[in-house]
Amino acid sequence: MKKFDIPEIPHELVLKARRMQHDVWDLKDLDLNNPPITLTWDDPGWHSDGLFHEPKRMVEDPEYDLAVQLKHARRRVEMLEAGSTGPFSIPSLNLIHFGTGPIATAFGAKAVLQTGIQPHFEPAVHTPEEVLRLEKPDLIRGGMLGAILDRIAFFNEATQGRIPITISDNAGPWNIASSVWHYEDMLEGIHTCPEAVHHLLKLVTEAIIEVDERQIQYARNAWGCVGDTMAGGCLPRGAGVGDDVMVTVSTPVWKEFFLPYNEIISRRYGGIVYHCCMRHDWQLKAMSETHGFMGCDPDPYWNDPALIADALTGKGVWNRLTTEARHARLGKGKFGLFLGAHGRTKEEAVENAKKLLDETHRTPAT
Repeated sequence: MKKFDIPEIPHELVLKARRMQHDVWDLKDLDLNNPPITLTWDDPGWHSDGLFHEPKRMVEDPEYDLAVQLKHARRRVEMLEAGSTGPFSIPSLNLIHFGTGPIATAFGAKAVLQTGIQPHFEPAVHTPEEVLRLEKPDLIRGGMLGAILDRIAFFNEATQGRIPITISDNAGPWNIASSVWHYEDMLEGIHTCPEAVHHLLKLVTEAIIEVDERQIQYARNAWGCVGDTMAGGCLPRGAGVGDDVMVTVSTPVWKEFFLPYNEIISRRYGGIVYHCCMRHDWQLKAMSETHGFMGCDPDPYWNDPALIADALTGKGVWNRLTTEARHARLGKGKFGLFLGAHGRTKEEAVENAKKLLDETHRTPAT
């Protein structure tokens, strides 16, 4: 095997960042006296390859994959040394470039790899009759799952466990199920054949747990039950669940067909953190009532900040980088949050972080 230059990880700084992030998840320091802050700064070429632009090549070429990820790990070491303590600060190796549908491929969905974008997945079935015939597939070598285990083994050998490995982005029950059963057909099935919907969701939820735990066991230094796109940092407990399908349904439908399967995962891992890319603020209150609810990441430019605050106050964490003082003040003293500051240079990022914290404290919370 080719030898790779593995960066030295500043373990004391990692432990400091982990402790600070854990305090947020435990709802300590709600007054933001010492909040975790993620520092980022401009660097020509930083986003020109790898995780953002070459997922197809990363899936197909293990050595290129690792080389790109080690570059990102080195940048995170720089971030830690500059004082960054928030999400996305701790070096890790991840599998997000395999997309959100590897489990769906074990059920027969087809992965489509394209240059420049994450994989998408063509569904395996279209009718309730086909769904009701589905059984538990091969969750070791089925579809893309064997390739992911092979990649973890490659990372294990190449790095000797010196950098944590995140599991693949297994999204959530609905994201995966609607990659197995055609998206629109499955939504129609809620009204025409609900037993088929529940059948598939049960199979997929059990598959998520089995695949997650196998990957965690396989990695020499496992990050935990959450992909890098979910929390961007470390959870003291719980699992991340991504779900963009919730934007298509009412809250009563969400409670009947989505919540029970999310709660199975939450009970298994001692908590749940939600992710959704789009507007879903009408669901936030119900989401916050999930057993083991830990937080969610609604974008304040897509979702009503008042509804975000109402759902999270006293209950959880706003799991995104808060870069404006007005949004930080929204949660000050009420719910956990992370801060983020960017600059053209590292020095400017540090200075902007100080300004953000000062402005947050200088203006009273409302």
